[in-house]
Amino acid sequence: MDASIIIPTYNGGDLLRRTLQAIYTQETSKSYEVVIIDSGSRPDTKQVLQEFPIKLIEIDNREFNHGLTRDLGAEVSTGEFLLFINQDAEPGDRQWLDLMVQPMVDNAAIAAVQGGIRERHDMQRFFWDSCGETFYFTSEAKNWISTYHNMGFSTVNCAIRRSVWQAYPFGKMDIFEDKGFQGRIHKKGNEIVYSEGFVYHTHDYNFAQLRRRCIDEGYGWRLVGENYALGACIKDIFILANYKKLLKGIRDRKVRQISEIVFPFLRPVWVYIGNHYSQGLTRS
Repeated sequence: MDASIIIPTYNGGDLLRRTLQAIYTQETSKSYEVVIIDSGSRPDTKQVLQEFPIKLIEIDNREFNHGLTRDLGAEVSTGEFLLFINQDAEPGDRQWLDLMVQPMVDNAAIAAVQGGIRERHDMQRFFWDSCGETFYFTSEAKNWISTYHNMGFSTVNCAIRRSVWQAYPFGKMDIFEDKGFQGRIHKKGNEIVYSEGFVYHTHDYNFAQLRRRCIDEGYGWRLVGENYALGACIKDIFILANYKKLLKGIRDRKVRQISEIVFPFLRPVWVYIGNHYSQGLTRS
C-alpha cells in the first residue's frame, strides 16, 4: 500500500460513518487501506464499521493507550505513509489523502506532515471553539509552538513516513503522544511541514468535559517536559481580551452554557492543576 489510514475508535457513531465515507470517496491514484483499532464500542458503532472494507483490530477498553494503540495500528498496516486521524475528524475534501502525503513523496527529507483542523459549521460547537488559538490561549501551548517552529503536532490529522515511525514510535503515552513524537524528532525545523489537507473536527464541552480536558492537557504537558508555572497561570487568567470576547458573546446570545462562561478563568487553573498535581488521565 502507498498509505495506511489509522483510526482509533470508541463509540464513534454517525460521525465515524461520515469520516469513513469521506475517506472512501477520495479521488486518488494511490493505494490505501483503513486500519481501525476499536476498544469495545457499542453495537451501533460496530454496525458502522461493518459498512466499510476496513482492517479491524479489536482490543479491550482497558488496554487503550493513546501512544501504544496508534503504534499497534501502524504495526499491522502496510503503507509507506501512515495517516493518523481521529474518528470524528472528517476529511474536508476528496483531495485530502493526496495533499497529506505529497510533501513526503516530493521530498525524502520530510519526516511528517501536519494537516489542517477546521471547526464544523453544521453542528453545535463550543463558543471558544476547540481547535485553534482561542481555545489554546494559555502560555504553555504558546511556548511549545514557539519552540517547535510554529507548530503543535496533532494526530487529529497528520501523516508520518513509515521509516520515521519505525525509528520513533509513539510508545506508551497516556496523552500527547503527538507532542512526544514531535519533541523527539525535532531537529532543524524542516522535519515536519504543513499540508493543505484538512479535516473538520469540533467539540462542544459541558462543564465536566471541559474540566477533564484541561486537566488532562496539563498532565500531558508535564509528560513532554513543559512546565506551566503558577505565575504564568495567574497572568493567563487576567487576559483582558478573553473577557471582552465573553461579554460580547453573552450580549450576542452566543454563549449558551456555564462551561463557556467560566472558560477564561478556569482553563488556566485546570491546566495548572493537571500540570503539577494530576497522576493520570481524569475519569470524571
